[in-house]
Amino acid sequence: MSKQKQFITACTLTFKAFDFDVTMTNNKSTLWNFITYNPNNEKHYCVFCTPSLSKSKGLIKVALKKLPKHHRLVVVTEVLTDDEEKEAREQDYTATELTTLKRYGQEMLEVRNREESGPEDSTKEGGFDYDEADNIIDQAISRDRLF
Repeated sequence: MSKQKQFITACTLTFKAFDFDVTMTNNKSTLWNFITYNPNNEKHYCVFCTPSLSKSKGLIKVALKKLPKHHRLVVVTEVLTDDEEKEAREQDYTATELTTLKRYGQEMLEVRNREESGPEDSTKEGGFDYDEADNIIDQAISRDRLF
C-alpha cells in the first residue's frame, strides 16, 4: 500500500471511530479524498489528506470553489505550522494534523470503553465532557476545542 493511501486510510479510521459515514471519492473531478457525515447527518465534511499543506495550496483554493453547499473543507496534514493554521482560518477551512485526529480517535475509544465497562458516573474527568463525546470531531472541526 502506498504511503498516500496509508495516510488517507489513517484519516478515515478516526472519522469511522466517531461513527461518521465515510464515502471515498473516486471521481477525478473532486479534490478531496472522502466525504463524511456525522451520525445525526447535520455536519458534512469534505476531507482532503495531504502530507504537506504548503505544496497543496493551489488545490485547496480550487477545492474551496468546488465545495458542495453545506459542506466544510477539512485538510489533514502531517505537520501544520501556525502560519498555515492562520491561513486556513482566513480562507474558511479547517486544517489539522493527523496526530490530532488520531488523538481524538483514541479519546473516543477510551470514552466508549468506560461506558461499556461500568455504570460509574464519569461524565467529567480532567475537564473533558464525556456527555459530548459523540461530538468531539464536530467540536474540533468547528474550532470549539483546539482549532
